[in-house]
Amino acid sequence: AATAAALRSLRTSPAGKQELSAWNAGWNGRQRSHKHGRDCVIVVASTSNPNGRMLSSRVSTVSNALYKRVTSAAVQQTHPQRHSTVAAAAGTQQQHGKFMQLPDIRTEVTDRVSPPDVIASTAEKLKQIGPGGRQQLLLYQLAALPTWVVSAVQLAAKYATRPGAVLGSPDATAFQLEPPFPLEEEYITVNGIKLHTVSPGRRRDKPLMLLVHGFPELWYSWRHQMAALHATGQWDVVAIDMRGYNTSDKPQGVEQYRLAILASDVREAVHALGHTSCTLVAHDWGGLVAWVAAGMYGRQLVDKLIVMGLPHLGVGMINTTMAQRKRQLYILLFQARWLGEKVISADNAAALDGMFRSAPSGLKNLQGTMPDGALAWYRAAMCQPGAATGTLTWYRAFMEFVTVSDPQDPAWSAMKRVLDMPT
Repeated sequence: AATAAALRSLRTSPAGKQELSAWNAGWNGRQRSHKHGRDCVIVVASTSNPNGRMLSSRVSTVSNALYKRVTSAAVQQTHPQRHSTVAAAAGTQQQHGKFMQLPDIRTEVTDRVSPPDVIASTAEKLKQIGPGGRQQLLLYQLAALPTWVVSAVQLAAKYATRPGAVLGSPDATAFQLEPPFPLEEEYITVNGIKLHTVSPGRRRDKPLMLLVHGFPELWYSWRHQMAALHATGQWDVVAIDMRGYNTSDKPQGVEQYRLAILASDVREAVHALGHTSCTLVAHDWGGLVAWVAAGMYGRQLVDKLIVMGLPHLGVGMINTTMAQRKRQLYILLFQARWLGEKVISADNAAALDGMFRSAPSGLKNLQGTMPDGALAWYRAAMCQPGAATGTLTWYRAFMEFVTVSDPQDPAWSAMKRVLDMPT
């Protein structure tokens, strides 16, 4: 919205038109901008301005996501009901009348198609993956002991000063939640349980785009994408709260959270929403489930697969490093029943404040960090009855999966398949 407003201002005032013309100087796509006029969004750092210093606050609003030495242009054609995200914009700050130098936040996005020999080599390596066995499980348990001790000491210190924060029951009603848009909510039945779904407005005659969250999240994680995708008018956009999360059902037992069952939840959710297939968009834990669902059901279920923040588990297993294993030590903490729940839920899930706002995992952008109003949604979801155990049981089932599961488990077979849908 800020980008569009700035562009309108530039186009409608004589000074703005002159500025925009100067800004585009040296860019060979300039004539295309005139051709598309109001139906085109332009994000440019001119070659005549290599340091990226913008000419005015209006131009800076448009280009505040560009890194400091960009000399290329991105043009996304739009139409009245189609919105393209051309940059992940963060707020530009002003200091002494000049705009502060932006850090290098560019991310290269390249359409890559692996050569046939690489695909064949990776597929051959994936044939060898499987559960590590009881010896590996024992090693993980031994490695977890220091993590458990440290967490128990920290929890005891909190108990000493605020015993009610540790032993009291989390209260989801303690938070004031402001919906990001009018919610169309529905509870669907999948595999004998009810899952909570949210949409900005169902379009049942359009292709389904199903959004699957990660840990410790919920449908709200997708609020920005949901609004933008819904605005296109091209999709039936639905986000789902997976089993164990928020107000969805939370069946008991590790066997209820095995990967094959979670992937089956996705398939049954697609059908319960009135579709036979979907574009599957997923993040973090949802990404792992999405990879497995795509491998188990193929293009009968998944038209296109979009996964963020979670590589294919099989490829990750054959390429893992010790540094990566160290970053996953929190998984060992979550294996401790009761302790894990208390760490995550104590003081109305105050631990999520650190997860979302502090290093090394916290959100970082040019505007600072996650606002209180957004964080409240995540904490309230974790304070739902049974949510702490439900969400952590995903990790406990995963530990069993990678160590002592059946090698013939459908999820292992799924990860050994080459996917043929666009990813």
